[in-house]
Amino acid sequence: MSHRSYLTSLKLGYGLYDALQKEGYNRQLFIKDLIAGVTVGILTIPISMALATGIGVSPIYGLYTAIVAGIFTALAGGSRYSIAGPTASFVILLIPVTEAYGVLGLVLVSLLAGLLLILMAFLRFGRWVEYIPEAITLGFTTGIATLIIFLQMKDFFGLYLIDLPNDFIQRLWVMFENMESLHWEATVVGITTLIFMVIWKKLKTPVPGHLPGLVIASIAVFYWNQQGANILVVADLFDEIPHYLPPFQGGWIIESLSTMSYEDIWEMFKTLLPVAAALAVLGAMESLFCAVVLDKSAGTRHSPNSELLGQGIGNVFSSLFGGFASSGAIARSITNLRAGAVSPISAVIHSFIVLFAIYFLAEFLMHLPIPAMSALLILVAWRMSEFNRAIALVKSKSPDVWVYLTCFGSILLFDVVVAVIIGMVLASILFVKEIADMTKLQDIHHEARYHSEVMPEDWSFYRIQGPLFFAAAERLFSELAPTIVGKKGIVIQMDAVTIIDTGGLSALRRFVSSAEANGVDVYLSELQFQPLKTLARYGLDNFGEHFKLFSSLDDAQDEVIKMHQIEENRTEEQDLNTREPSVKE
Repeated sequence: MSHRSYLTSLKLGYGLYDALQKEGYNRQLFIKDLIAGVTVGILTIPISMALATGIGVSPIYGLYTAIVAGIFTALAGGSRYSIAGPTASFVILLIPVTEAYGVLGLVLVSLLAGLLLILMAFLRFGRWVEYIPEAITLGFTTGIATLIIFLQMKDFFGLYLIDLPNDFIQRLWVMFENMESLHWEATVVGITTLIFMVIWKKLKTPVPGHLPGLVIASIAVFYWNQQGANILVVADLFDEIPHYLPPFQGGWIIESLSTMSYEDIWEMFKTLLPVAAALAVLGAMESLFCAVVLDKSAGTRHSPNSELLGQGIGNVFSSLFGGFASSGAIARSITNLRAGAVSPISAVIHSFIVLFAIYFLAEFLMHLPIPAMSALLILVAWRMSEFNRAIALVKSKSPDVWVYLTCFGSILLFDVVVAVIIGMVLASILFVKEIADMTKLQDIHHEARYHSEVMPEDWSFYRIQGPLFFAAAERLFSELAPTIVGKKGIVIQMDAVTIIDTGGLSALRRFVSSAEANGVDVYLSELQFQPLKTLARYGLDNFGEHFKLFSSLDDAQDEVIKMHQIEENRTEEQDLNTREPSVKE
């Protein structure tokens, strides 16, 4: 098996197999996974709750997502250290779904996203996702982070607003108009919690800052509420957190759909499918980027397609057991690695820690203040945004700046679904452009290293370097067309052409036809396997009598010299025939 086979392979549980079977597993390694799992599990609990409340559902759904997706993705995925669960990048996509269809829509769109991720895995999209340009991923992350930060204004400042518009700009305008009604105690809690967490991170202690921050905020809010401050806590907005395992929701989903008409189900499906596609693309990007970062830090390698499969399975089971869409969480995964994790077992342990919190810490979790949760969500969004990289890109004055600004602006002005579509189109265009730019044309007529002797001036000699895709082929053969005017023929060296597609074949065919119409021979030499196979499938006879293939450039040159000598001999004979009558006279 090739040492690079992991790039295209698809194997269920690749990450687990890579960690356990190849290197072995013992008690000492399990203890490392146990410590890492406990550490990241404690980190996950408040973040999962904050993300769920940010979407507009009970915190229990965020905890269920961390439990179910964390277990199944770890066991089925392609990375050793990734921690799957709710992430900030999905919040903006899921808010309108929750507002329109409630928990049912949230579950269904997550289920669809999981199925699409599984399909992407079987189509081997893992490597393709990694080719998305940095400008596009930065546009997504900074745009989504900006949306999350601004949309937290309502809870962060304790604004009493209902029936906010779905459009981001309109919603932002309404919140700014009502800033005079801010709840000052809630604002103090939000600002103080945010500042505390930022300062705590600079202390570089092993304990994550949001844990003591939320504890202190909860104590302060409890005291203030006793004085009549009326600062919202989780219990004011949502029912109590159940003390049991995530229930299977399959029967409830079917029962809920059975009460709807076929027309309503179809309309809901048409609305949810684009959102699910956006979730799948963003989830794939975030998860694979997370796996790449972990590999660079740990010196390991993941299987991209296997990771997509694991993420898809995690999303499917998460939605079937009361959760919502999940992906690889970069901050939690890096924490997992730094805490000493050696295998996906740590991710499974992290999920059991979250389950432990449901059973034994539910009462305390219900008293977490909403402004402090909002502050945590703002901090998570800021850390995922990578604004520093975006600023550096803008300052670089690179052409990619316009790509970045297009994606960033699309998210703010339209929505994430539209931005993902625009981003994927831009990524495709940029990819085609980069491939086309790789294809070069080199005049080798007077290059001594390509010829053993001087070549005739009535022949052209060129070498093509790079793939002959449609975009590059049209440009290249357009450049070649003027060079054969008045020539006997042209020799094209194709040893550096790795691939030719149908567009490239069509461009070549038109060039050969044009050359034949002008009596110019076209010789191709040293074709690699794929281009030769493509030409053979089309039919070499279809290129006409002026077209020939040669196994090497030397063979083509020998044929040119031979044809040139024949032409010279013919010319000499004609000259002799014209001089003989004069001699006889």
